[in-house]
Amino acid sequence: MRKTTSVSDAIAWPFLLPGNVACNALGSDEHGNLVRMLVNSLVWTVLGVVVVWIVA
Repeated sequence: MRKTTSVSDAIAWPFLLPGNVACNALGSDEHGNLVRMLVNSLVWTVLGVVVVWIVA
């Protein structure tokens, strides 16, 4: 088993972290990818709206 990571994995990791944390907390394996995708989109959409609201 390799312990090396690619540059793209290192860059993507912080962006995928909210979904991974939620999926691990729920223990959802059956629909894990769907939960991960929905949580990531919700977190980053809300964060984007808050940043635009603060800047504007």
